[in-house]
Amino acid sequence: MNANRPDFVCIGPKRSATTWLADQLKAHRDIWLTPIQELNYLDGGFAQHRDKPYLRMRWSMWENAKRVIRNKGPGIIADRAFLRVARQLAADPAFDIPAYRALFAPAGRRLSGDISPMYASMTAAQIERALPVLARSHVMLLARDPVQRFWSELSMHARKRSFGNVDYGSIAVVRSFFEDPERQRQHLLSDIVTRWRQGIGADRLSILFFDDIATDPEGSLRRIVHEIGADWSKRLPGVAPGRNRKRGRASLAPTLDVRDAVAGWFGDELDRCAVLFGRHGAEWRARHGQRR
Repeated sequence: MNANRPDFVCIGPKRSATTWLADQLKAHRDIWLTPIQELNYLDGGFAQHRDKPYLRMRWSMWENAKRVIRNKGPGIIADRAFLRVARQLAADPAFDIPAYRALFAPAGRRLSGDISPMYASMTAAQIERALPVLARSHVMLLARDPVQRFWSELSMHARKRSFGNVDYGSIAVVRSFFEDPERQRQHLLSDIVTRWRQGIGADRLSILFFDDIATDPEGSLRRIVHEIGADWSKRLPGVAPGRNRKRGRASLAPTLDVRDAVAGWFGDELDRCAVLFGRHGAEWRARHGQRR
């Protein structure tokens, strides 16, 4: 077992291009990603995966297609090896770093990583507990304009009807979503960056911006591939860097008053981002009328 596994960890947060990144890295000969796309082990263990069909290789057609791409062929040896360890972790509540590392053993000589958006919500105590892993992995954050990310996540819940038959664009629902204490850890990007820099060291957190991915997907992907130590020339053809299978999905269309209210709620956060991220943060602040 490679004691340095995983080779890289991506902490999200949600709706910041983590799915795009996973899809792109699957199509690379130097990289193997796990059958469970969002492991979420470092922040909450594996109990959430217990009794799920995919732990017994009962996958949908789409999941099987992703498996073939990920394994660079139809073989199932790597998947079986991963799932044996995954079932062990799901059954045992103890936090087991050696067993967690073993999840990536099927990668062999290839690189492997953990792309879990919910890691952005990890507390300082959870980051400290995971330091034996994080100290040996390349840690990267995908950073997105917090207001745009907020609307993207709420639009996703509207499509899924996550909160029932309510008006997802109403000020009451929008405010409730914004004020939810569990979601605040995802809403406030400045807190995420500060917490992680303090936890692993400011120089160890690599930040990649959603805006750059949107405007220059190939250049952004090249940078990521280089940072994690893979060879760009070994990337498989057929998946264009600009391909995003979630693009074009319906978004909420709240009234201008509601949009202005949300921009106002994020005012202090946009100011903090302008200080933390320079040009990108200043552009976010200006985008939402928060010029100071």
